[in-house]
Amino acid sequence: MSLKPLKQAMYSIKPLPPVKVCYLIQSGENQIAFNEQEQLRSASIIKLFILAAAYYEEERGNLDLSKQICIPSSNIAGGAGVIAYLSGKQTYTYQQLLELMIIVSDNTATNELIDFIGLDNIHAFIQKIHCNNTKLERKLMDEEAMKLGLENRTTCYDVMLLLNLFTEQNNILPTYRQDQILTILENQQFNSKLTAFSAYDSTIRTFHKTGELTGAEHDAAIFQTADKLLKAVMLTEGWTNNGEGQQFHQAAGARIYQYLKE
Repeated sequence: MSLKPLKQAMYSIKPLPPVKVCYLIQSGENQIAFNEQEQLRSASIIKLFILAAAYYEEERGNLDLSKQICIPSSNIAGGAGVIAYLSGKQTYTYQQLLELMIIVSDNTATNELIDFIGLDNIHAFIQKIHCNNTKLERKLMDEEAMKLGLENRTTCYDVMLLLNLFTEQNNILPTYRQDQILTILENQQFNSKLTAFSAYDSTIRTFHKTGELTGAEHDAAIFQTADKLLKAVMLTEGWTNNGEGQQFHQAAGARIYQYLKE
């Protein structure tokens, strides 16, 4: 089915500068692209690359995600997630940390996974899948690294390569690994952006991960109906108020929802 009506609908909601809007939408051989190669701060979208790298490394026999860890209080990170707000001694498997990293975007879980997988191994994985404009330069909520100018960045194009890795046959992730990843993404708890309409429709399955920083709002989603598979990556930055950014994502999500229901 042609994406032309969706393309026109997306152009109709484009915000004014200085907001940067980048998106890439694919359905089969058809796509809609706008600034898809522009590199922006990745926020929590970078967690998708960490998720994939973890399963890739376990598949190679380099990791055991069933291994347990007791997270010391010194390693607790603020921001998104639940680990920082729970009392008492906390022991998790690394598999559970993967789930927390995606489902509730837990920053403490993310940082523990970066240490467990290894920054160099994550970099190598990102290069292996040809995401040449994706950089993981610091842990989450690392203010000292931010002061040094270190930042995590990506593009819509690179994130789409990753979504394709989750949904199409390849020699990196076997089918059962793809199924593991999609199960976690389908359990996503944050649905205020591209999936704001489709997540509550039982005829549409959604698999996605959001990201946000002050001034930046992102989402990367896979939508599946009985007869359609659509993937959308939207990275936006420059909002004076993040609520405006979320409203823009919702507007885009409404257009996608209308397309899926046609």
